[in-house]
Amino acid sequence: EVWQLLLGYRPLTQGRRAEAMQRKREEYLDLRRSLYDASPALASDAEPATGSGAGASEAAGGADSEAALLKQIRKDVPRTRLRPGGALCQVQADLLVESPRIQSFMERVLFVWAVRQPASGYVQGLNDVLMLLIVVGLADESRLPVDRLSTELLGAVSEERFAEIEADCYWCLTQILSEIFDHYTHGQPGIQRMVQRLKEIIRRIDAPLAAHLEAQCVDLSVTYLRWITCLMVRELPTACCARLWDTLIAESAQAVGHVRGSSDCGSAGFEALLVYFCACFTAYFSQRLQEMDFEAITFFLQQMPTDGFADREVEVLLGEAFVLKSLFQQAPRHLCGSE
Repeated sequence: EVWQLLLGYRPLTQGRRAEAMQRKREEYLDLRRSLYDASPALASDAEPATGSGAGASEAAGGADSEAALLKQIRKDVPRTRLRPGGALCQVQADLLVESPRIQSFMERVLFVWAVRQPASGYVQGLNDVLMLLIVVGLADESRLPVDRLSTELLGAVSEERFAEIEADCYWCLTQILSEIFDHYTHGQPGIQRMVQRLKEIIRRIDAPLAAHLEAQCVDLSVTYLRWITCLMVRELPTACCARLWDTLIAESAQAVGHVRGSSDCGSAGFEALLVYFCACFTAYFSQRLQEMDFEAITFFLQQMPTDGFADREVEVLLGEAFVLKSLFQQAPRHLCGSE
C-alpha cells in the first residue's frame, strides 16, 4: 500500500480512496478484456486463420504481431526467477514463480502493457520487474514478509482479490516504467546513458578497480545493462530488492514537488539514485574482483554472491549512494552529459 501511495496510484485522501481504486481496477479489467482476452493472438491458438481480402490481411497482420508478442512473453515468463535469501529458499521461490496462477497473471499484465505502449513494446527483463511487484502485493495481502510467501498462501487468495492485485500491479508497473520509459524504447537510450554514467563514476571512486578491469579487457556494459533493465531484481535477494525499491520509489515521490525527473537525468529514484547504488554495489566487491582474471570476473558477474545479503547490507550501500549523490549533485555535467 505504501508503494501505491508513493507512486500516486492510491489516493492520499481516505474518503475517495475506495472509489478511485475501484475505478482504476475496473479500467484495467476493461483493458484486459479488450486487449488480451479479445486478442487475435489468443484466438489463433484455438482456431485456424480464415477469410480473405484486405480486411482479412489487416487482421492477419495484427494477429501476427500480437502472436509474436505473446510468444516472447510466454518464453520469458517461465524463465523468471526470484533470488533466495532470508527465510525464502530456492525451492519455495521457484514453486511460487512457476505457479500457473502467477504465470497467467504475468502474461496478462505484460501483454496489456506492451500493446498499450507500441513505442517500446515488451522488453526482456520487464517480467522480473513485474515479479517483484507481484511478490510485494501478495505479501501485503498476506501480511507477511516477502521472504515468507509460499504457494499455500497464494492458494488462499480468492479470485476476486487476485484480480484486484493484478490490476494494482499493472498500474504500479505503468507508473514506474513511465519514469524510465526511454530505458525500453528503440536503442534503449536511457539505459545507455546510465551505463556511461556508471563507468565514469567507477573511474572516479575506485580507480584501481577501473584500471584492473581495463587491464583484463573486462567491459561491464553487459552486466550494467542487466542490472538496470531488471532494476536489480536478478542481483539481490527478494527482500533486499524490495528494501532498495522502498528508497527508489520514495526518492522519486520526494521529487514530485520539485522536478520529477528532468529531461537529462530521468527519474530521481530509478535512474539518478540507482546509478549511485550500482556504483557502490560494484565497489563493494572491488577487492575480490581485483584478485580475479578475465574468466573469473566474467563468471563472478554472471551470478553475484548476494544470497547472504540482508537489509543491513542494502542500507549501507544506500547510505554510500546518498553520500556520492551529495558529493556530485553540484556537478550536473558529471551525471547529465559528457565532459
